[in-house]
Amino acid sequence: MAPIRYAIRTLVKSPGFVLVAIATIALGIAANTAIFSVVNGVLLRPLPFRDEARVVKVSATTRNGRESNHSAGDFLDIRRGNRSLEAIAGFRDDFVAVATPPREPLLFPAAWVTAEFFDVLGTPAALGRPFLAADNAAGQKIAVIGHAVWQRLLNGDPGAVGRAVRVNGESYTVAAVMPAEFAWPQQAKIWLLSPLPVPPSPINLKDPLTNRDVQYFQGVARLKADVTLDQAREDLRAVAAAIQQAHPASSGRAIRIVPVRETLVGGVREALLVIQGAVGLVLLIACANVSSLLIARAAGRRRELAVRAALGASRAHLIRQLLAESLVLGVAGGIVGLLLSAWLVVLLLQVLPRGLPRTDAIRLDTTVMFATLAASLVTGVLFGILPALQASRTQAAQVIKESGERGSARARGRAALVVAEIALTLVLLAGAGLLANSFLRLQRVDPGFDPDQVTIAHLLLPQSRYRTSESQAQLYRQLLEGLAERPELRAVGAGFPGPFRAGSASGSFDVEGRPAPSPGDRPFAYLGTVSGGYFEAMGIPVLAGRTFSDRDVDGAPGVTIVSAALARRYWPGENPIGRRLKFDDDPSSPWITVVGLVGDARQLGLAAEPPPILYFPYEQFVLPFTSVAVRSALPQATVASMLRSQLAAIDPDLPFGDIVSLQSAIENDVDGPRFRATLIGIFALLALVLAAVGVFGLISYTVAQRTREIGIRVALGAAPRQVLLPVVREGLVLALAGIAIGLAGAFLAARALSAFLFGVGAADPATFAGVALVMLIVATLASYIPSRRALQVDPVVALRAE
Repeated sequence: MAPIRYAIRTLVKSPGFVLVAIATIALGIAANTAIFSVVNGVLLRPLPFRDEARVVKVSATTRNGRESNHSAGDFLDIRRGNRSLEAIAGFRDDFVAVATPPREPLLFPAAWVTAEFFDVLGTPAALGRPFLAADNAAGQKIAVIGHAVWQRLLNGDPGAVGRAVRVNGESYTVAAVMPAEFAWPQQAKIWLLSPLPVPPSPINLKDPLTNRDVQYFQGVARLKADVTLDQAREDLRAVAAAIQQAHPASSGRAIRIVPVRETLVGGVREALLVIQGAVGLVLLIACANVSSLLIARAAGRRRELAVRAALGASRAHLIRQLLAESLVLGVAGGIVGLLLSAWLVVLLLQVLPRGLPRTDAIRLDTTVMFATLAASLVTGVLFGILPALQASRTQAAQVIKESGERGSARARGRAALVVAEIALTLVLLAGAGLLANSFLRLQRVDPGFDPDQVTIAHLLLPQSRYRTSESQAQLYRQLLEGLAERPELRAVGAGFPGPFRAGSASGSFDVEGRPAPSPGDRPFAYLGTVSGGYFEAMGIPVLAGRTFSDRDVDGAPGVTIVSAALARRYWPGENPIGRRLKFDDDPSSPWITVVGLVGDARQLGLAAEPPPILYFPYEQFVLPFTSVAVRSALPQATVASMLRSQLAAIDPDLPFGDIVSLQSAIENDVDGPRFRATLIGIFALLALVLAAVGVFGLISYTVAQRTREIGIRVALGAAPRQVLLPVVREGLVLALAGIAIGLAGAFLAARALSAFLFGVGAADPATFAGVALVMLIVATLASYIPSRRALQVDPVVALRAE
């Protein structure tokens, strides 16, 4: 403790230096702590599942290897045929309207699950008990509710178990309340027990337990205690082969299992680690800056250190004492940084991209605090070791007579740190430049529709009350007709899937007059079901033909409208109007006629190419979910109120889901790229400031050390240019060295960003040249400003200086 007490007494004598050093370290520590709290919460914190390593997601795959859902028949065969799974459950995401009369219903994300669901996950309930297989056999309407539903609708009633809630207009009994941290899958807030051994289908199926054509739900399983993941994969590969042999229609499908953690965070892991690496570079630059300050400070303490060495202090003792001072600074900077990070975490939670999983687990917990303490200690050693080694070389005999060798050694040490700062800063600048360039290009992409003055409302029909296609189509018809009567609404339409919605439908088809292709080579398209006014409401141009009319109803001849991408792919250079296609191989199935051609829409996101789309009239291809699009100059809140009142007039128990502007949907789509570009841009700017301070400090120190030499040159009549150029040249040489090293490092680091770039290569020469130029300009200014002091040196005073 004695070295620590002495270090504190020594540092107190230099309050200015201490404040600058602590502030520099605190900035780096705060940024790292805030980002690590996100990494820890999203990637590292245990999931609320018992023995989570044994919980896996079980998916089907298509012929081209893409992940797919299960069909009921295939899923039940997997359940019966596997030898590696302790239990397997099916689940399907949904949104349901939940109410406790007399309250109005609220829409919550939900999941339809089979009775084994909670046995597989192993998460204990906060109140009550989850489902059992016996509940399924009894055919009871049972719900497990999440903490949010419990608080909002039942006011946190400890007697909630056994109470009734209305879900989609039907009464369900609450069996259990789950803890606040449990919200899986897809942030579900309520779980409904399926009346079947598989989740209920969102569309009517003739054979719900044997159908193999409709894939609509997912699976989760628990591995047996003695089974590894590779063994389970081999077992399920054999199960898939048996299914394909028995049911050729399932040919080409495979079964894939991955740890459930991978399904949650696999899509964001790389991005978060890149951001953590970027903020780590900022901390390294801060360490280099403080280390440079310590070297300069040690130069002023050479007499003190020499006297202590003369009195018997060994070099090890001097190093230990100097490192103690560094550790005090590091811990102090860590404490200040931790306090600052508490504010940064709150700010981060406000700006994190939508859809980032597990945001509820982001907090400054003990893991983050211990990591901050460790980072503070490591930081103290990092920025203190080089100054300590240099300063401890002081020899008592050389105290009075200054050694040029020693001075040059200190200068070389500081110069090396400045070069390192510039190189690390350039790496960050290049990354920020690439991400910013990519984001700007993404924002300039034409989505294929006009988002101005368009409001989108998502609607989901509960099948318990809208069981038939006729009842679903009737509600859509009444809703659209009522909205169309309002003159303040310029255009109204409905369509599935809505823009940038995760759900989609797809299928393969045959083209009339073309040879029948092999099963894997049939034409493929995404499928949409829309009203005639959808294209006008969305601003999608009609290029040829017509849109849908009142004649295109169920029972009328089948018609479709094709996107330009589909026409280019399957009728290149031809007019698609009047062409015919069909989906079934049965010769007696009816042909569908193309009646219109519309422009491409980036339905899957701005970064994805416009897919080939077949649009069908909603009355011929009705689904229990859609998006209502309204174009109006009225404020969005007014339009939303109109939508709600019109729907309430038809069905007061049926709420809309999200009601958002189309422009906000576009902004949500680029949320992730915007967040990455902004955050790494902020880090790069902070690094640039620190690097500029480092260059400024080194040149200032150089001018101070060369005061006598400069005074002599001025006294002998040297021109200002002759005095300035050598000093500025020194800064430029360091800058060019740092830029050269940084460009090499940036080229390697940019490969980690390639997955996040759009329209720009990882080695984009314009970006690299631009950031190098910025770095050179900043370094030149940081060198020139302190070098101006050389012209103000009084030759008389300089000649008297030691």
